[in-house]
Amino acid sequence: MKLLTLELTAFGLFTNATLDFTAPEQGLHLIYGANEAGKSTTRRAINHFLFGIPERTNDAFLHNNDQLRIGARLSKENGQIIEAFRRKGRKNTLINTRHNTPLDETEFHSFLNAITESRFSTLFCFDHEQLRQGGDALLNSGGEVGESLFSAGTGNAQLHKLLLELDKEATDLFNPRARSDKPKLNQSIRIYKEASKRIKDCSLSASRWVEQARALDAAREQHQHVTQQLRQLQKEQQHLTRIQRTLPLLKRQKILKDTLTQLAHVILIPADSQARRLQILANLNTAQAQEQQAHCNIQELQQTLAQLSIPQLLLAEKNTLHNLVERSGSHQKAARDLPGVRTEMRTVQNDAEVQLRLIYPQFNLTEVSQLQLTQLQRNQLERLANEQPVLLEKQVNLQERLNKINQQLKQQQQILAQLPTIPPLEALKAALTHALKQGDLEQQMNKAEKTVKLLKQETDIALKQLGLWTGTLDELDQLALPAAERIEQFDQRFKELETDQRRIKERLLEARRRAAEAEQKLEALNYAGAVPTEDDLHHARTLRNQQWQGIKQGANTPELQQQFEAALLQADEIADRLRREAHRVAEYANLLAERHSTQQEHEQHIKKWYAANDLAHQAQRDWLMCWEATGILPGSPAEMRAWLTRCLHLRQLSTQLREQQHIFTIQQQLMQKTCGELTHVLGHLPHRVIPLTRLSDLVEQARSSVDYYATLQRQHDDTHRQINTLHNEQQNLETACQQIGEALNDWQRQWTQALIPLHLASNTDVAGVRSVLNILDQVMHKIERIHGLRRRIERMEEDANVFRADVVRLTTQLAPELLDLPVENIVVHLSERLSAAERDATRQEQLQQRLEKEQRTFTQAQTQLQQAQAQLQVLFQQACCDNVNDLELAEQKSAHKYQVQKELLELEQQLLEQGEGLSLLELAEAANEIDPDQLPDQIQQNQNTLQQLEQTRSELDQKIGELKTLLGQMDGNAEAAKAADEAQFALAEMQTLSERYMQIHLAATVLRKSMDRYREQHQEPLLQRTSALFSRLTLGRYQGVCSGFVGNNPQAVLLGMRDRAEIATHAMSEGTRDQLYLALRLASVSHYLAEHEPLPLVLDDILINFDDDRAAVTLQILAEFAQQTQVLFFTHHQHLISLAQSVVKQNVLKVHYLGG
Repeated sequence: MKLLTLELTAFGLFTNATLDFTAPEQGLHLIYGANEAGKSTTRRAINHFLFGIPERTNDAFLHNNDQLRIGARLSKENGQIIEAFRRKGRKNTLINTRHNTPLDETEFHSFLNAITESRFSTLFCFDHEQLRQGGDALLNSGGEVGESLFSAGTGNAQLHKLLLELDKEATDLFNPRARSDKPKLNQSIRIYKEASKRIKDCSLSASRWVEQARALDAAREQHQHVTQQLRQLQKEQQHLTRIQRTLPLLKRQKILKDTLTQLAHVILIPADSQARRLQILANLNTAQAQEQQAHCNIQELQQTLAQLSIPQLLLAEKNTLHNLVERSGSHQKAARDLPGVRTEMRTVQNDAEVQLRLIYPQFNLTEVSQLQLTQLQRNQLERLANEQPVLLEKQVNLQERLNKINQQLKQQQQILAQLPTIPPLEALKAALTHALKQGDLEQQMNKAEKTVKLLKQETDIALKQLGLWTGTLDELDQLALPAAERIEQFDQRFKELETDQRRIKERLLEARRRAAEAEQKLEALNYAGAVPTEDDLHHARTLRNQQWQGIKQGANTPELQQQFEAALLQADEIADRLRREAHRVAEYANLLAERHSTQQEHEQHIKKWYAANDLAHQAQRDWLMCWEATGILPGSPAEMRAWLTRCLHLRQLSTQLREQQHIFTIQQQLMQKTCGELTHVLGHLPHRVIPLTRLSDLVEQARSSVDYYATLQRQHDDTHRQINTLHNEQQNLETACQQIGEALNDWQRQWTQALIPLHLASNTDVAGVRSVLNILDQVMHKIERIHGLRRRIERMEEDANVFRADVVRLTTQLAPELLDLPVENIVVHLSERLSAAERDATRQEQLQQRLEKEQRTFTQAQTQLQQAQAQLQVLFQQACCDNVNDLELAEQKSAHKYQVQKELLELEQQLLEQGEGLSLLELAEAANEIDPDQLPDQIQQNQNTLQQLEQTRSELDQKIGELKTLLGQMDGNAEAAKAADEAQFALAEMQTLSERYMQIHLAATVLRKSMDRYREQHQEPLLQRTSALFSRLTLGRYQGVCSGFVGNNPQAVLLGMRDRAEIATHAMSEGTRDQLYLALRLASVSHYLAEHEPLPLVLDDILINFDDDRAAVTLQILAEFAQQTQVLFFTHHQHLISLAQSVVKQNVLKVHYLGG
């Protein structure tokens, strides 16, 4: 099977994306996608299309579940093509694209060789992680041959791990050599043996049990009496301890109360009075100091301000003077530059006169304006100067091309005369087209023949391996088999019956346990004496009444009287015991009812058990009847489900075999007809044809003939077309030559007219005119420069006169004494005077600001001084004094009184906390009732008594515990019942664990035997193919692989051959082990393809651990593999694309890009 196209219509992050794998037909498809481009999504899409989209998928984040669509076009080796799309659902998920109808899954599975999804994923799909796991498995298993080959053949790299897990689980369940009970089955065996032993040991007499029960009641009564004495003595001891603890505090309370009485006259002032007094005095001193300092500063500043004198007139002209200072620099620079500018003007004028005499000796500088051109005239001259060389060059080129065209036209006419004639080709093309439409019939026939042989071998092998039934394929097709749903119903029915039996068995054991407990409790009551019942009382009264009736009837004998008296006493005794032992009677009745109900429940479960067994036997009979028509003795439903799957697969193979045989016959007939048609039409061609019989040779000969005459026809057409083209071009060139001559004459006329304003002759060439214009431009430029220099000199002289007048005006107003100095010096002196006046004005402003600040400080100090004096008077009033010394003394006395009150309050709080809920008065009264001198002795005496009582109670606790233990041991029936239950459950668990142990042990054994059988059947061809691939993958560093033995290991292992030495897998590098596993996988796939229809090989970045050289060889091997089956190589490494393009042929490699 080959995947031709993959359409990701709505899947994952893709919408209407298509991958085309049709070309090359046998090639390596390299699919590149960056991270998040959808590489993994595309891989999943291939699997989901082939085997169905799972019910829970992570690819429905962009499209809803009901919108998911994956389309594809598949082809088989026989040329059969199927086109469908897969939707998400539970049934009819495969839809025929052309008819939009559900596609038969059976027909679709024929494209997949009926391979399962897990088989396809493990054998034909693997990535870097699986490759690494395979390398690790080679390391962990030591390269054991059977395991390595089986692992590569099934695609499961975890076989070694699976075997270890099976062995570990089996050892955890049971180990006959284990010295401990860690294995679960060993533990269950030990529990069963111990429970059986306890059943034998549980027995004891009833009288001994009653004696010990009475001793237990007496010990409990004595324990209660001792406990009551302990509580009373502990209460008294607590009272005495509380008095001893609070007595020192009560004495201290009395002392503090007396002290407060002595301080009753002391006035309490606020606690922060002292801190406030100190703060007020500090503020008072600070305010006085600030007042004196501010007064001194004010006087000093006023004197300094009186000494300053500011020239206001000079400050008023500040801006004018600054402007003169700025202009002074420009004035001085202009005075220095003026002589140089005059000299430059004379130099430029001389140069202009010299240049003008070079081209026009008859003109001077004043007459140059006569020669000046307008811009329009200058543009026309420039245009004409540029056109002349272009026109001349065109004239030469056209003449050369015309000569060349004439020569080519003559050559093409000679070639056309020499070409042969062409016969009619319609019949040949029709026959060839018909043959090509049939495809490669020979290959199709070979494939069909090969497919028939393979299907015949596969059906023969499958028929022999089917088991349980013997016969031919035709008989198998007609065999009436049960439906898979019917088998599933039986499987569910057997499981439900097994569950019911297990549940009934558990309830039956529970009923037995409860009945045993009730019986044991009844026997315990009877051991202490028979328990009277209502039936006993009724029977005694009936006997009494019968004897009384006998006396009343006249049979009043002494013997009858004695019997009546005994019956009367017995009835009264029973009635008295019923009242006196009411609790025992009620318990006995309940136990009888419990025993009766458990017996009934036990009988019901017994009936259900037999009913469940009958249903199980009936189900088994129905199961046998279901298969009776086939003549098969069936196994379990699970086994027969697998057998039915193999049988249905064999029927599919049989159908495919008949279809392929029919296709082979049709293809034979079609090939004979096609060969005859081609032979007939080839024989009527004029050129010599070699007689052939093979269709491919005839098709190639026909294609060559068609190509030959098509080439010849193209030569005729090309030659005619070239001759026509050359004729047209010849006419065009002759017209162009005539037009270019007329253009040159017109140019000469315009050139003569354009030279008149320049007073130049008409034969003056273009270079001469350009030179005259250039020199004339330079002269005109220098004339403009002369005019500019003259205007600059005039402006400089005018600016100097204005500056001098402004300086004289300002000096006359501000400092007439400076008029005799140069204007530059006058500006300097006035600037210095202005700077001094500005400094004095700034200092005056600063001094005025400081004066205002000191005045504000003086006012604030006076205000703070008044506030501090007022606050101090408030403190004097609170303490009833009028000076600071008396205030300090009052503060000390008040603080002492506060301290005593605080200590008394804390002491009383402590008394309340330690008084255990008693008030202060109650504590004082209790302390007064006790002699303090005798208190310690009384507490010690009580402590000794408490210790003795505690020891007595402890001894009683120990005695009671011993008696309870002894009674528990004497309760043999309960222990026996418990031991019986433990033995029963241990036995059931032993059965379950044994079954699980057998399953695991059998699975490991079957797996190892399957590996050995696979190794025996396939070792030689697989090792040969693996050896060749491994040698190439390692670039010849290893010459191949072989099987051998290492150390004491009895199993044969894979060994790498390097330089005549055998290298074990653990001695190889990680990358080399990965390459060995890759060689095993590719060899296994190749072995599969030799016997089955090809399936696509899907690889995902398996070259991560390969260097570039080994990666290049791997890509070459995969390209060779593509000749056997389609290879899809996914990667997100850009460099692998260039690497593949460098080592794989272009017609073999196709690169696809995901994500745009």
